[in-house]
Formats: sequence, C-alpha cells, structure tokens
Amino acid sequence: MGKVWNVGVAGLGAMGRVVAGGLASGELPGMRLAAVAEVCAENPFDVPKVDFCALALACDLVCECLPAAAVPDLAAACLPAGTDMVVITSAALLLYPEILEAHRDSRARIFVPSGALAGMDAVRALASAGAVTGARLASTKPPAGFGRADIVDKTRIFAGNALGAARAYPANVNVAATLTLASGLPPEAVEVEVWADPAATGNTHEIRVESAFSVVTARVEGQPDPANPKTSALAGRSVLA
Repeated sequence: MGKVWNVGVAGLGAMGRVVAGGLASGELPGMRLAAVAEVCAENPFDVPKVDFCALALACDLVCECLPAAAVPDLAAACLPAGTDMVVITSAALLLYPEILEAHRDSRARIFVPSGALAGMDAVRALASAGAVTGARLASTKPPAGFGRADIVDKTRIFAGNALGAARAYPANVNVAATLTLASGLPPEAVEVEVWADPAATGNTHEIRVESAFSVVTARVEGQPDPANPKTSALAGRSVLA
C-alpha cells in the first residue's frame, strides 16, 4: 500500500467545502483530509481546525480556498516548511509577487488548477515551447456575481490586462490569472474583458491563445456556485480533479 497523503484545506467557503467534502468522503484514493484552517466559518468536518502554520506542518499538501488577501500569509507558512500548495485563488499570485519569489527558494511545489477554464493543457504546451504570442479572455457573469444590482443592460465593466483585472476584481476573475500563468506571458500582455449581463444564466469564460503554429480557443458556460455567485461551481471540482 502506498503512502497516504495528509491534505489540509485553508478556507471553508463555497469552494473550500467542496474540496474538503471530497477529501473527507474518500473521493481521492491515497489522500485524506487531515486538518482545516478557517477564521470565520464553523468546521463541519471531523478533523482539527488549526492555524496556517500548524496546517502546513501537519500536511503534505494544502489546498488554498481563501480570499486573495489571505493567500500571502498561507504561503508564508507553507513554503518555508516545504509543504506543497494548490492555489485556486490564482489572482493572488499576480497581486502578491512575493509568493512566487519565495517559491523559487523553497522545495515546495505550487499547483494552479484550471478552475473555471478549459484548454489549459494546450496553453501550457504552447508555453513550454515559448510559442505563445497573444492571449485574450472574455468573462461574462450575471450582475449579482459582481454585486451590481444596478446593471440592467449588458455592460462591459472592465477592459484591460490580467493584472488590472486581478486588482479590480480579485474575487471574480481568477480565470485571468490562471490563463496568464499557463501562457507564460507577463500579466500586462494578457487582454481581458469582463462583462455583466442581466440575461446571463451562468458564468461564461472564453479564451483565445495564439502562437506561431497553433491557435487555442475554448468556451466554458458554467453555473455559479449556489453558495457564492462570484465563483463557478466548476472551480472547486477542478481542485479535486
């Protein structure tokens, strides 16, 4: 019998509960939910609730499901301890470059799941050849996903690059950061549009990545998480995949 990995989950919001629930139910053979870290919510799982430092020391892998502003503190606990991380709030990696700087000096690994996007394997393949020449993302959500009940017509609420999108909507467009990291382009070079559409029934993300020998396009139409309309229901499942 091989090693069983002790996995921790930081954050028990909508995504965190999906990830922790999958681990607790034995959905991932060879992995067990060992502990959780959560400041506000109750802990419905039969494992200890601990702080970030204790989580890093108790686990082989920590799944991050936090607000972007909390990710640097988690990384500061995990990376020096050599504890691998799954970072779903990928916007934090653009907003806080010190995380990736610390990662370079750590034996820990950082994994960024595809989240609400498709086609990231093809984008990474192009990036591995240094072939990506351009990347674009268009995201559309119902106004409730942005807390904008005042929007009554389809409205473009952001146009710019991935870094600007992460700064403007750190809880809404992690997809922009995920695409950036997969493409290997600087965040200032990745074009992003964000739309709020009252007619939208879900969250739609469309990508186009260009290279000298291939063009990758993908479109995902997903339902928002019932517990958090800012994120897609697919995002939490991507961590378990």
